[in-house]
Amino acid sequence: MTSAPDPIFESALAKIAKRANALDQSGTWVADDLADLAAVGAMGWAVPAEYGGQDLDGFALQDRYEQIAAASLATALAFSQRDAAVGFIEKAENAKLRDELMPRLARNEVWTTIGISHITTSTQPGALTAKVTDDGIELNGTIPWATGSGYSDFLVAAARVHGGEPVIFVLPTDRPGVRVGESLPLAALTAAHTSAVHCENVRLGRDLLLTGPAADAMGGRSRSVRIGQAFAALGLTVGALRLIAKIDHPSAKAAHETLRGQLQELRQSVHTANEHVDPHDLQTVPMLRSELNSLALRATHAAVTLHKGTALRIDHPAQRLAREALFLLVWSSPMSVVDRNLELLSS
Repeated sequence: MTSAPDPIFESALAKIAKRANALDQSGTWVADDLADLAAVGAMGWAVPAEYGGQDLDGFALQDRYEQIAAASLATALAFSQRDAAVGFIEKAENAKLRDELMPRLARNEVWTTIGISHITTSTQPGALTAKVTDDGIELNGTIPWATGSGYSDFLVAAARVHGGEPVIFVLPTDRPGVRVGESLPLAALTAAHTSAVHCENVRLGRDLLLTGPAADAMGGRSRSVRIGQAFAALGLTVGALRLIAKIDHPSAKAAHETLRGQLQELRQSVHTANEHVDPHDLQTVPMLRSELNSLALRATHAAVTLHKGTALRIDHPAQRLAREALFLLVWSSPMSVVDRNLELLSS
C-alpha cells in the first residue's frame, strides 16, 4: 500500500529520476542518488530508534523502495541491498558488533551491502566456504553477486562451514585476501555496480561473526516481508505507466488503464500475501512473483511499443526500463519462481 505524499522525499525522487538515464549510460555509481536519500533521512529507515534510526516496518520500507524503483531501479537495488545487510546486523547474536555498527549506519558513516546469494539462490561453482578456526573462521571462494561492493566498507556475507551450516559475518573489503572484482558488464543496472568478491585464505576473528554457524542462521534478517522482491516489479511498472501516459492516443490510454488496474490488483495481492501467506508456500508465492514479473515485462514493452523507433535508442527511458525488466527474471529466483516464469513465458 502506498504511503501519503512526502514533498521532501518526492523532491529527492524527482532528482533521482532525472539522473537515471545518464547513469545507465555512463555506468557511474549512484553516489549522488544515495546522497539525496541520505539527506531525507533514508539511511535511518531500517535502523531501530534506539540506534538513532526511524524504525520503519517491512511494509513501509517496501513502499519506499517501490517509489525509488519507479525513479531508478539501480538506486533502489543498491539501497535495498544495503538495508538487507542492516537487517541481518539488527538480529545478530553478536551484540557488541551490532551496537557498534548500527549507529554508524544510521548516520551514514559507513556503507555496506549483502553477499548471500550463493547460499540462497545462486548455484555458481567456487562459491564462498568457511572453515572454523580456533579464533574464528577462514574464508575461501567467491561471492558471485554483491551490489555496490566496490564502494562498501564491509559486506554482510554468508558461507557454509563443513557440515553445511551457514555462518553470517562482517567482511571488511580491505581485509588481506579480499579482492573486489570489476563491475560486471550487465545488460542493465550498471550504475548499481554489482561485482564478484573473491576471498583467499581470509581470516576473521569471532568479533566479526554475526550469527552461527547454525542451521537457522539465514532466518534472522529483520524487517523482511514474505515477497520482498515485489518492489522492483511494481516500481518498474509505475515507471512504464508514466511513459505510456505521455502518448496521446486511444491505444495508449486503453493500455494505461488496463495495466494500471492490474498494478493495483497485484499491489493488493502482495500486501495480502505478505500478511497471510507462508513464505515457503511453493504455489502462492512463486505464482505471485511471476505475475509481478509478467506485469513489469508487459508494461515496459508496451512503453517501447508506444514510443516506437525512438525507444530502440539505448538512451531512451523506455529502452532502459525494458532492459531492467529482464533483471526480474533472474534476481533472487529459486527454481519454484523460475519454473513459474517459464510457464508464463511459454504459454
